[in-house]
Amino acid sequence: MRLLAAAGLVAVGIAVGLLLGGRGGSPAPAPSPTAGTAGPVPAGSGPVLPDPGLPVLGFSDLTWLDFHGLALPVSPTAGPHTLADDRASGFAHTPLGAALAAIHIAVRTDAAVGAYIFEPTIAEQATGVDQPALLEQTRMTAAQRAVPARLTGRFSGQGYRFVGVRFDAAAPDRIVLYLATDAEGPTSTTVYATVRIELRWERGDWRVVAPPGGLWSTVSTRIASTAGFQLFPRR
Repeated sequence: MRLLAAAGLVAVGIAVGLLLGGRGGSPAPAPSPTAGTAGPVPAGSGPVLPDPGLPVLGFSDLTWLDFHGLALPVSPTAGPHTLADDRASGFAHTPLGAALAAIHIAVRTDAAVGAYIFEPTIAEQATGVDQPALLEQTRMTAAQRAVPARLTGRFSGQGYRFVGVRFDAAAPDRIVLYLATDAEGPTSTTVYATVRIELRWERGDWRVVAPPGGLWSTVSTRIASTAGFQLFPRR
């Protein structure tokens, strides 16, 4: 399959890659995770429903940046404010800044982007007890896939698109959210997936908390639709 899915690109891309591998059927509905709880998303869980009192975002200044063929949302007010050497940092201390940080950082922790990007990204922009495991798992995958150390050109195909965000918990220095993506399934149907990401405000910027065991697949799952998500404007 395309490089994005073949290398298991991070976050919801993992779930999409698994689903496009031939898993059909609709997931059975499941209760939404309790706000602020940790742990993996239950496999086959239904759409995550919005909770009152959580942030509502404005996307009026959101545009799209091409990252080697993958469209990533950017904002002049929320970030990233620093784009250099294929890295992204400098996110606003706001819910929208956290949502954009989750996307930009998580994508750059995947083996598919090469060690030139994922090594410093994980070292500097990931946090939590599973940070070493995330680095180990990413290095292992890169070696198994013979991924070049430095990403050049474009991915061979865009395996998925970021389509929305839903907040699960929000405090000034800690945010838990779900990112939703869509992709075209094997029968030209739309497949939706989501990933749970926790972020912490540390050293003047948002940092992504490494997933349990360093595996994004533990917090990624298929969803039936994007109901309950705040949807990004189309590119």
